[in-house]
Amino acid sequence: MKPAFIPLPPHLAPHIPADVAQRLVGIGNAALLAEPLLGFIASRQCPGHVFIETLDRVPQWASAGRVLISGFHSPLEQQVLRSLLRRQGHAVKLLARHLPADRAWRPTAEEREPLAQGRLLILSASPAAEARTTRASSIARNRLVLALATEALRISASD
Repeated sequence: MKPAFIPLPPHLAPHIPADVAQRLVGIGNAALLAEPLLGFIASRQCPGHVFIETLDRVPQWASAGRVLISGFHSPLEQQVLRSLLRRQGHAVKLLARHLPADRAWRPTAEEREPLAQGRLLILSASPAAEARTTRASSIARNRLVLALATEALRISASD
């Protein structure tokens, strides 16, 4: 699969800086961006009860047709993505590193079926120089998640 430029739906374009919008590339179902997006950001560490309570909400999100947008990078975010995709849910995964449009992307085994079924969109708006995820690129990614989201759920270590 080769990444391609992803145009922003008109309702999202005013919320995203032009330079970021011009770098937006991805693979998967770009129509997911037109849906109301639930932004999901979780810190790397969170209490066990919060982890479980959050995972208990995934079936509701999936059955309601909610589209989650996140980096799906922290342990809780990764588990939410796995659970959501197993339940035939929809997600937009925003990477904190560059997704090169000049070569094929190899989705993980967990991503292949949802991509083929149109339930997943993998995006990047990172500059070409950002080949690896860094603290700065993660912060920029999370800001973009919040800018694209209609609603947001943020879980921190202190919750």
